[in-house]
Amino acid sequence: MKLTAITLILSLSLSAFAAEIQKTPKLGKVSMDEMKSSVCPIDSSAQGYYLFEKGATSFVYRNTTIREGDPGSDKGFQMVFKNHKRVKILDKAASDLGNFEISLYNKGLNKEKIASIKGITYNLENGKIIKTKLDTKQIIYEEKTDHITLVKIAMPDVKAGSVVEIEYELVSDFLFNIQEWYFQREVPVLYSEYWVGIPEYFHYKPSTYGYYRIHHNTKTAARTLKFTYMYRTEGNVTESRRHEYEERYQEKITTYFANHVPAFKKERFLKASKNYLTRMTFELEGTRFPNSPYKSYSNSWSDVSKELLEHERFGRALNRDNFIGNDADLIKASATNEIEMVQKALEYVQSKMKWNGSYSFLSDRHLKQAWEAGHGNSADINLILVSLLKSMDIQAFPVVLSTQGNGILPLSHASITDLNYVIAMVELEDQNILMDATDPLSAIDLLPERCLNGKGHIIDANRFGEISLETPNSFTTFTQVTLKMNEDGTFEGLAKQENSGYAAMAKRKRYTSEDDSLSVIEKLEKEYPGIKIKRQTFTNLEIPHQSLIDSLELTITGHTDRLGQVVAFSPLLAFKTYENPLKLDNREYPIEFSYPRRHMVISSIEIPEGYEIESIPESIRVAMEDQSMQLTFSVALNGNTIQTYSDFRINRLLFLPAEYKGVKDTYAYLLNKHSEKVVLKKIN
Repeated sequence: MKLTAITLILSLSLSAFAAEIQKTPKLGKVSMDEMKSSVCPIDSSAQGYYLFEKGATSFVYRNTTIREGDPGSDKGFQMVFKNHKRVKILDKAASDLGNFEISLYNKGLNKEKIASIKGITYNLENGKIIKTKLDTKQIIYEEKTDHITLVKIAMPDVKAGSVVEIEYELVSDFLFNIQEWYFQREVPVLYSEYWVGIPEYFHYKPSTYGYYRIHHNTKTAARTLKFTYMYRTEGNVTESRRHEYEERYQEKITTYFANHVPAFKKERFLKASKNYLTRMTFELEGTRFPNSPYKSYSNSWSDVSKELLEHERFGRALNRDNFIGNDADLIKASATNEIEMVQKALEYVQSKMKWNGSYSFLSDRHLKQAWEAGHGNSADINLILVSLLKSMDIQAFPVVLSTQGNGILPLSHASITDLNYVIAMVELEDQNILMDATDPLSAIDLLPERCLNGKGHIIDANRFGEISLETPNSFTTFTQVTLKMNEDGTFEGLAKQENSGYAAMAKRKRYTSEDDSLSVIEKLEKEYPGIKIKRQTFTNLEIPHQSLIDSLELTITGHTDRLGQVVAFSPLLAFKTYENPLKLDNREYPIEFSYPRRHMVISSIEIPEGYEIESIPESIRVAMEDQSMQLTFSVALNGNTIQTYSDFRINRLLFLPAEYKGVKDTYAYLLNKHSEKVVLKKIN
């Protein structure tokens, strides 16, 4: 009992120590202990880790001398963000930890810019620490969009054992969002700190995400601004005068910090790490300056809709639909009903326009120019589709959204800055049909997976509101195998694979990206170990809204185990499940499926004469209590034919972290059943 109490006191003491704000070394002062470190203190499997990362956001009034008649002399507050980080690289495979990227935003006369940047790579050579400084001339500035520039930094001389350090300062004219801060990375972080000082005039709403605890300390400090106002007086003599005054205000200072933050270990069935990494964001709710009323900056989606409808490269672009010409009339005349008209319009835009890979909800140029050029970003293409449908008297609307990789749209507020994509929607009677013409393999209500991300928002003067981006389609595979077993333990026969919904879309993408049929066959033979394809034929390969059927004539080897007169094999042979996609012992974030899944296999194997069945796997049916995951598996003998049926279904899209073990165990059960073997015994 005493030992337990002492352990508890020690644990509490360590926790209290861990929650203290830490001092970190200045740029250029690296220790020998940091250089000699060969393992991360909190994760022995890590290939690299952050020794620390510190950030600070402050508000600075750059121009305190204001000149009458010169509006540019009074820019007001600017935001200054400083970042200092130091990273240890333990393995060559983690060398990309020495690459950094900074995003700069610009709009009109306002912009963000890098005020200073320094970087050093440290290496230990012959017991001495060798420093290699970052050459700022090697920094790449890449214009990602009209408004975003990416600053790409590759630290020099990075290798296993290196410590890399970077420090930069960013100055921003934009006050609507304080720089967000990530306490968690995909490698461990020993210490992370974010200092934020906000003048009393600004009211921000902080939001936290993720599962790791963030500590904070808050205090206030008195600040003073000294202004000089320069003006001219007119009279008998024109004179220049100056007036000086002081403005006193309170600054709220909060230091957010966390230490020993574990790595965010990504696993399958996750839409975006960003949604669950431990991080903080700050949204400007309003301002109250001296002698001025409170001004709210909180937007509704109605406000966003109005702004976009008035935007030159969104709503106004849609109103210029005279470039469509006779195309709309020709498509309309060739269709027998509205749904066929919609299908033909989608296919027509897909055939005429090539996506340049750029995500945007705003067009790059006039839609007529994009149409004539035959290529454009996602907004160019899908706004053209909306325009074409409208010209055909179809009720069509643009729907703005955030793609999976961009993160889920915030639930608490409307945010135009979190949008990065637009698709087309058609309203036919009570049915809403969603489409994306950027992908030639998509179809009506078969959006690319990147678009399946929570809710989108309809943008129209009379018809706005949110709409679910969940798909009515599933990822469905049905494999039917008819084989004959030979005396030497090989199998030959036919296999027919029918893929529908997202399974067909994925397979078409694989097949159409190949240069010749041989490479497709080689990939299939690698996917299903032991098969050798003699002949392959497709049905509906180039019809995205139909199921894709892949018919194979094949032989299968290497799937039987022999011991004397006994032969054993899995009755699903090469078409069994080979691995559990879930590897982690615990998962602190949900399992997210983009669509329902169903994988069905029916196998019929004729065994040669002279063999009898000694044992077959037990038939079972298991399911979660709410039927969200189901497995039906049966093996039966019909004369000299072994018939096997496997049907695995996932009917729910979201499983909470507490359900992780149940989902993982269900996959393990599927794997085990597919691994169980039929045992045959030779009788003559």
